Amino acid sequence: MKRFENKVALVTGAGSGIGLATAKRIEAEGGTAVAGIFDESQRANTGDMDAVILDVRSEDDWDRAMTHVADRHGGLDVLVNNAGITLNGTAEETTWEIWNEVLSINLTGVFVGCKKGIPLMKRRGGGAIVNTASINGIRGNHRMVAYSASKGGVVAMTMALALDHVGDGIRVNCVCPATIDTVMVKDMLERAPDVKAAHEAIVAKHPIGRMAQPEEVASVITFLASDDASFMTGLALPVDGARSIR
Repeated sequence: MKRFENKVALVTGAGSGIGLATAKRIEAEGGTAVAGIFDESQRANTGDMDAVILDVRSEDDWDRAMTHVADRHGGLDVLVNNAGITLNGTAEETTWEIWNEVLSINLTGVFVGCKKGIPLMKRRGGGAIVNTASINGIRGNHRMVAYSASKGGVVAMTMALALDHVGDGIRVNCVCPATIDTVMVKDMLERAPDVKAAHEAIVAKHPIGRMAQPEEVASVITFLASDDASFMTGLALPVDGARSIR
């Protein structure tokens, strides 16, 4: 399939995991993917792909990234706001530093990306935005107060954006993955007192009996970003191995 032929996409958090898998999928389907990476250490992961340093908390970084996309590739058709972090804690355990870091990356970063990307899409006559939320944005979970708040905000903001920009030909959707076999999850498991038990507990939450691979989420993101989803906007789509219906 060549669903992204002649289309330009910017994918944040593309140095690894879901973001990298999504950028690769877009290029495999004929598109040009610009990988937003956090720092130079991630550049090697993107291979020959065009990559820009993009800390989603920084408005200056967003301005530079959008200027790069416009100048080098002529415009923007697809924006995937995927960058995010997970820091666990109850309300009592969550410091102001943790709260602000999680919200600034997971929620404010998505807002700024949309604010900066939508004008470029308007110049192209429309486009598609896909935000990475989480199953924790539509279902509760233990010790994830800041993370759940940030991802719930992404879900609500996605719906508001969809209504605001449907007249511009811009569709806005989000995916709500459950636990994905990524570096971020592996790092979280390694901090557990009993890694094996923690892994088994996570898998047990998913009726399908396993964690997802990044490519499985990337396939849903690219579907939503493509014209195959031309009548879909304002959705929060679980990619969760039936976890949300248990």
